[in-house]
Amino acid sequence: MTTSGLTIAETVPDDPRVLRLVRDLDADLAARYPDEPCTGGAHLHPGIRFLLAEAGGEPVGCCAVQPFPAPDTAAELKRMYVAPHGRGRGIAGRLLAEAERTAVSVGHDEMRLETAVHQPEAIALYTRSGYTPVPNYPPYQHKTLSRCYAKHLPLPPARAQDADDLAAFVTGQGLSPQGILAPGTRYWLTRDSAGPAAALGLERQEHCALLRSVAVRPDLRGHGAARRLVERVLTQAAAQGVRTVYLFSTGAGPVWERLGFRPVPVSEAAGALSGTPQVRQYRGDGTLADEAAWRRDLPDAGTHPAPGRREPAAAPPDRSAVDGGAPHTAPVTGR
Repeated sequence: MTTSGLTIAETVPDDPRVLRLVRDLDADLAARYPDEPCTGGAHLHPGIRFLLAEAGGEPVGCCAVQPFPAPDTAAELKRMYVAPHGRGRGIAGRLLAEAERTAVSVGHDEMRLETAVHQPEAIALYTRSGYTPVPNYPPYQHKTLSRCYAKHLPLPPARAQDADDLAAFVTGQGLSPQGILAPGTRYWLTRDSAGPAAALGLERQEHCALLRSVAVRPDLRGHGAARRLVERVLTQAAAQGVRTVYLFSTGAGPVWERLGFRPVPVSEAAGALSGTPQVRQYRGDGTLADEAAWRRDLPDAGTHPAPGRREPAAAPPDRSAVDGGAPHTAPVTGR
């Protein structure tokens, strides 16, 4: 991302530029909260993603996005900081927006954060950006100075102008782009600072739907992105009256079983979804018999769990076989 000379890009947690900013953050926090010493961002886990802001090649700010442990589908904003010489230029707001986009790119449906009473500028930024107060979550539930906030992060659908990027991304992950964004279908393409991050689609026929084109960029795999994205889309589908979801997959059976799918005859899926672009494609090129079909039944929308509203756990999540935490966010934007 580049705007008016500002660049924001993802980097590793031990980037020396980030470490220097975090040390400055901790010094600032120590002055504001002398009875609550910070730990410098220890205990980071594999799912955390750091963003670095630079202006004219000089580091001016950072933040991190860290998942809550599954089954919670939210992310937490961490280590948000803008250096004194970078303040008053909108950098905090741009970092926050990029952090939200980073969270959405791997399926998070909510961003939570903790700040505190001696950071009125942080509280003002968050409330101005759509965050609302929530009860303090672990490990802040007994901290009287802490204030926690949350914001829902919608999953934007792919639009017509995304068609070329979506097709190229799906093709690059070894999947067929045929029928993408055809009438009656709906697709999602998420992006982060590096470009397209994940994709998936639904082709609907009456109360059934076909899940297809589930793809996550290789560098983002291993931390639950596919699971979160699939669950988000299936929750939306259930709310819109879909009761049965099928998919075709010959090489990822254990993945789909962990997501609640079970194998069924190809003829069952093809019959239920005879008018969908993918089934028509498979029949047209004679490859339907070579496929394997999977099915998952969805509950009524009234009983489907709402995403991102589970009680967050305090411990970092485990790394999934398929597809992590700094203790505070920041001055200017949180602790």
